[in-house]
Formats: sequence, C-alpha cells, structure tokens
Amino acid sequence: MSLLRNYIRALLEEVYQSHTFEPHVGDMVANINSGCKHYNSQGEVLDIKDLPQQSGKVIVYRVSNNGENFSIGDILEKTMDQLAPRGKL
Repeated sequence: MSLLRNYIRALLEEVYQSHTFEPHVGDMVANINSGCKHYNSQGEVLDIKDLPQQSGKVIVYRVSNNGENFSIGDILEKTMDQLAPRGKL
C-alpha cells in the first residue's frame, strides 16, 4: 500500500506541475529534471507544441547557458514536467 500511495503522489505531482505551469513564448525556463542529460539548462521559450490526445505540451527553448551536454544557442524540446520558470528554481 505504501508503494502504491507513493506512486499515486508522484503521478499527481507530475500532472499538477505539467498543467499548472504553462510558459509563453519569450518566457525563461530551466530544466529541473535531475535525471535528464540537459539538467540545469535554461533559456528563452521559442515555441509550444501540443502532444497528442491533450496529454500535455512540449516546450521548445534556446539555451542561454553552458553545461556538459548542452551549449549556448542549442535548441531543446522538453515536456512541461521537466521545466520550471527560471525565477522559481
């Protein structure tokens, strides 16, 4: 039961974050997914794409910092659950 409750909590948290933070073109975002190779990348939103069956959105952003797996100017696409507004890290 404990594992099931933890799974449900994690799922609800992901859905909540995915649908409550919706950036706009020109906003600054940062990758907060520590399991992603682009973790800590940040940049300006260039485009927002809908996923099939209203399952979320993909944010396209131009990177404004350097990291081990990304460089300034790279264009990345991430789902909203991996991103946060840059001011809220």
